[in-house]
Amino acid sequence: MANEKVEVILDGLKCQGYGLCLGADDVFELDSVANIAHLKQRFVDISRKGEFEQLVRDCPAAAISLRVVQE
Repeated sequence: MANEKVEVILDGLKCQGYGLCLGADDVFELDSVANIAHLKQRFVDISRKGEFEQLVRDCPAAAISLRVVQE
């Protein structure tokens, strides 16, 4: 049986640098020059799905999306 992971998708064109995603600073970082977020890692454990669903809802620019993938 394959393990599920959550793929975090960040649209850099939509990102406005609000920084609300930085609550998950193991996954996101903010470029201080361009003032947009970047991903440090693209996949997180399925146990964190709820945490990242909240980040999707909280992002004012709607720049974050998710999908569950099989490993």
